[in-house]
Amino acid sequence: MSALIRNLRPALSGLLRSKPAIRTPLPLPSSTAPRPRCYHAPSTRRSHEVLQSAGLGRLFQRDFLVRRPPPSSPHAPVVPLPRPRHYSSSRPRSSSDVKSQIVFAGVVIIVGGAVTICYGTFETVPYTNRRHFVVLTHSGELKLGDWIFTGEKKKLGDKVLPPSHPAFVRVHGIASEIIRAAGRSLAVHDDDKLLDGEIWVGDAAPSPKKKARWGAPQQPTTKHLDGFKWEVIVVNNKQVNAMCAPGGKIIVYTGLLDKFSTDAEIAAVLGHEVAHAIARHTAEGLTKHMWILMLTVFLGIFIDEPKMIDKLAKYLLSLPFSRKMEIEADHIGILLLAAAGFDPRIAPKVHEKLGELGGNSSSFKEYMSTHPCSKKRTRLLLDSKVMDKAMALYTEARARKEEIDQ
Repeated sequence: MSALIRNLRPALSGLLRSKPAIRTPLPLPSSTAPRPRCYHAPSTRRSHEVLQSAGLGRLFQRDFLVRRPPPSSPHAPVVPLPRPRHYSSSRPRSSSDVKSQIVFAGVVIIVGGAVTICYGTFETVPYTNRRHFVVLTHSGELKLGDWIFTGEKKKLGDKVLPPSHPAFVRVHGIASEIIRAAGRSLAVHDDDKLLDGEIWVGDAAPSPKKKARWGAPQQPTTKHLDGFKWEVIVVNNKQVNAMCAPGGKIIVYTGLLDKFSTDAEIAAVLGHEVAHAIARHTAEGLTKHMWILMLTVFLGIFIDEPKMIDKLAKYLLSLPFSRKMEIEADHIGILLLAAAGFDPRIAPKVHEKLGELGGNSSSFKEYMSTHPCSKKRTRLLLDSKVMDKAMALYTEARARKEEIDQ
C-alpha cells in the first residue's frame, strides 16, 4: 500500500497542479517605437558594486557588455553592445606641434653649428697624443672651474677641513708632488702615441708623424695649464671620492683616506683626477653633449618617443664617451704618478679596489655606468706599452730624488 501511494503521488500532484498560462510573445520594437534606455557600465569597481547592491544584475555576460532595461520592463530583450574602445593616453601630434618641433630643432642646430664654427678648435691631448675637438675656450673653462669650486665650497660649509688639519697637510703634500710632476714631465713630453687606436673607435687619433690640416705639427696642447690656479680642499665626508675641476681645483673626501692608507694609493687617485683637467675632458664633454642634444632634437621631429630617444643617446653615445675619458685619465694618471716618484704598479690595484667598492667590477655592469669595469681598467694599465713608460718615468724620478737628497 505504501509503495502504491508513493507511485501515485507524482501523478496526483501533476493533475492537481494548475496549467501555466500561455505566454504571448512580445512584439518586436518597430523603427518608430522609442528605444529602451541604456544603462552603461561604469569603469570603476566601486560603481560596479553599487549597481550590484541595487539589484541591477551582472554588468558583464560572456565577456561583452549587455544592455539592461529599466526595472519596470522585466520582459524586455537583452541586446548585446559592442566592446568599449580603449584609447592610448598619448595623443597624436598635431600639425602645429610638428611645426613647433621643427622650429625648435632648427634653432638648436643653427646655434650649435654657429658655436662650433666660431669657437671650435682641434687640440692634441698630452701624453696620449689623441686629437679632439672642443668649443669651450681656455678662459671659459677656467671660469667654469671657479664657478663649480666656489659652489661646492659654499655647499660644504663647515665640512671643509682647515689647513692645519693633519689630513689636509697630507693630501696637500701628495697633490703638490703630482702637480710638480705634471709641469716637469709635460716640458719634456715626447710624441709617442700611448693609447691604441682600437680604444678610440670613431675618434681622430692619427700618427704623430702626420701633419695637421693646416700643415702645423701636432704638438700636445699645454697652454691651458698656464692659467691654472691650483687649490686643494679636504672634506670631512665618508664618501670615497675625489675630483679635480677645470683650473686645478682639487677636492678630496676623508672617506678616500679611510679606504686607502698609503700615500702611493692616494697619489694614484689624485693623478687620475688631475689627468681629467690636463686632458680638458670637461670642455670636450660639453662639446660632445652639445652635439648629442642637436641629434636628439633632430630625431624628435620624426620620432614621437622622447624617452626612447634619450635612452638611445645615453647608452649609445653619452656613456661610451664617458668611459673613454676615464680610460684616458687612467693612462695619464699612471704617468703622473710615476713622474711624481710613486711606484706606478700600485695604480692597477687601486682601480681594482675602487671597482669593488663601487660595485663596478663586472663587464655586464660596465655598459650601464659612466666608468669602465675595474677588470678592464686593470688590464689596460698593465699593458706593456703603458707600464714600461711609467716605470721609466718612475726610475728617472727616483734617481732625481736621490740626487737631491745627496
